[in-house]
Amino acid sequence: MNVGVILLYDNPLSPNNPKQTTTHFQESLSKILPQFYPLAGRYIKKDRSVDCDDSGAEFVEAQVVDDVTLSDVILASERDVKLLNDYFLPPKFHQVDESPTDPLLSIRITRFKCGGLVVSVSVSHRIFDASSVGTFIAVWSNANKNPGMVGSIKIRPSFDTPPEFFPGSYISRGDSIKTCWDPNIVVKRFSFHKEAITSLRSKLRLPENSRVRVVSAVIAEAMIGVDRAKHNGKSRACLIAQAVNMRGRTIPPLPKHSCRNWLILSSTRCMIPNNVVGNNNIQELVDILGYGLEKTIADCAEIFSPTGRDVKSIIMEPLVNVRGKSMGGEVNVFAFSDWSKFGFYEADFGWGKPVGAGIGAFSRPNIIVLMDSKENGGLEAWVHLNRSDMPYFEQDDHIKLYAS
Repeated sequence: MNVGVILLYDNPLSPNNPKQTTTHFQESLSKILPQFYPLAGRYIKKDRSVDCDDSGAEFVEAQVVDDVTLSDVILASERDVKLLNDYFLPPKFHQVDESPTDPLLSIRITRFKCGGLVVSVSVSHRIFDASSVGTFIAVWSNANKNPGMVGSIKIRPSFDTPPEFFPGSYISRGDSIKTCWDPNIVVKRFSFHKEAITSLRSKLRLPENSRVRVVSAVIAEAMIGVDRAKHNGKSRACLIAQAVNMRGRTIPPLPKHSCRNWLILSSTRCMIPNNVVGNNNIQELVDILGYGLEKTIADCAEIFSPTGRDVKSIIMEPLVNVRGKSMGGEVNVFAFSDWSKFGFYEADFGWGKPVGAGIGAFSRPNIIVLMDSKENGGLEAWVHLNRSDMPYFEQDDHIKLYAS
């Protein structure tokens, strides 16, 4: 799949801003792309590697020709986030590896008559995770804002990790790869404001729990409720997966701006009885999520150790486990990915920070992506569900209480 980030800028003075011209965007991109040289290469499918042949990135500019405004799109996207993808991401966002000439990086600039402007970035998930995309956007936006200071940008991407630690490998999926959007999936954004998170924390045993863990527990409870409603009120075992950023957690630590697919899955099995309800339920899920993360973080410390466990087993076993349980259908499986620390709302290309941000939707259900909100201290949850499941989720008592 690809990783997509959409940044929305509301700026009625854009025609007079030289930093928003096509030429300026292209020049700043050209200046920083050598630092991210794998993104200008092409994926070699048979070798499971990237040929850094400097073929280049895709750059597309689009103009909204009707009277639709940026505000119209933001309002419409609240009903179905897929609309953001249709408007702003490359048409082939969900079609990966169709041709050996497909670019690994695609940029799209979309302009509105009202002066609004959208910058979208799509990168192959084979080589980049969301943290790496955040690093790329930070470097590019700095270069676009300060064209004469590209050499002095403090953020330095790194690709220095020896390849022998992570040789190209392949796991049989066992199911067909979806290279198009599934219309049965719906994606909606749920906003958890700072005040709601503070209120929720105050009801838990340890109010200092992170906002991500607390919000994840509320969503996990709702996901369990969805599954229970679909199975006539019966509780099933569930497997909660969390994508864990490996940077800073290995020994020696990886650099903050190390650019690769530096993530590992934490998977925790749990069973919430029907008679456990309310805040007790959320407290138990906070504990379960915390235990899973702590165990996975401890595993990260062994990855570069010569006497530790095999690297592939640490990274691949949780992935294979989650995939197998998901395909089996006997366990309720859902996954969280935390993008809240990757600075997407800080991306200033020279005319201010975004008024909104979005993601490229995943072509699978039961995935939740958490991002910072524009409001300091809040979180946005991008929830992927089968269309028939979303009404159950929206009617969950805690979702109605804490999310908007």
